[in-house]
Amino acid sequence: MRARTTRFLGATAIAACACLTLTCTASAVAPANGLPEVLAAAGSDTTVDITGAVLANANSAAWNTDPDNYVNVPPLLAPGTTFTVPGDPFNAQVVYNTTNNLPPNGSSQGKAALKASGDAGDGKIDIARSSSPRSSSDPATFEYYAFGTDGVTWSSSATGSGAGLTLSLAQLKGIYDGSITNWNQVGGANAAIVVYLPQTGSGTLSFFTSTVLGFDPTTKPVTIKRFQEHDGNSIPAADRARAIAPFSIAQWIAQGNAVVADKRAGFTVNPLTGAGFNGSPVTGSAGNYTPAFTTAFLGSRSVFNVLDTRTPSYDQAQRAVGFAPGDTAATAGPLCGGQLTTTIKRYGFLTISGPNGLSCVKS
Repeated sequence: MRARTTRFLGATAIAACACLTLTCTASAVAPANGLPEVLAAAGSDTTVDITGAVLANANSAAWNTDPDNYVNVPPLLAPGTTFTVPGDPFNAQVVYNTTNNLPPNGSSQGKAALKASGDAGDGKIDIARSSSPRSSSDPATFEYYAFGTDGVTWSSSATGSGAGLTLSLAQLKGIYDGSITNWNQVGGANAAIVVYLPQTGSGTLSFFTSTVLGFDPTTKPVTIKRFQEHDGNSIPAADRARAIAPFSIAQWIAQGNAVVADKRAGFTVNPLTGAGFNGSPVTGSAGNYTPAFTTAFLGSRSVFNVLDTRTPSYDQAQRAVGFAPGDTAATAGPLCGGQLTTTIKRYGFLTISGPNGLSCVKS
């Protein structure tokens, strides 16, 4: 492990590719003195896109002289495709595929992969993307760096049975506990509500059920269907007009601003009253959306990059997505030093004010 003071002047790299339609390898320009260290980030679907932008910035940053190669592992691969993380001095090349080596999908799997990497000391995963906070099961060596605030609210089709509605928190809970089963019970069309939750292991799933609803709908008399979080296309077309699903406000904004692929499939993020903020969660128009909710909203949550101090490239990971003791905005990396504020907002997140002028908070 090298001291962070040895890392100054830039080199270009490819942090990751979308891997939705093709096989790809993340690569960087190798330094003359051998293999670069490769730092892989994996986990949350909510923050995969903003993390891609952050790591692309790190790969071309003035402090990355080695150069270290920051790689953003996608949570999903299209059928038959692969994603390759190059080998480095600590770990052999890793090829994720859709048959026997799926990439970590969701916050829980990302953190589990980071813990396994820390246990082994192999640097296979150096950064876990997480939309959920510290867990009692986390090792003491985990560090959480919050860098933005997202919101989670309910979504429905813009042309469907719940179009244009505002739900109260009590009504939302009624839908997910099975006591409200038809859209006409909450002011919509006469159509049975099709209830969706994200895939298991999702940080959005755990936040929505534990914080927004306050209960696990799978224990209630309601039929639950699953979809890939923030991806309206993963809800079958036959269900979309009648479906309800939680959706990340930041992801909806990023997709609406065309900084990432638009997977909304006509779903809107809708007002939820009685939850600390009663207005529309988003303002603006296509290409220029911004979040309109406040941190008083029950559905607001911090999003994190998680590090494990045991990984061999911890120092370089901290430089890219965290900060060291004594850092200020002037000495921290671009993410926590506030240089990526415009990017964070463009991807739909509220920014965070931390100590010493930093734009991250450590926990």
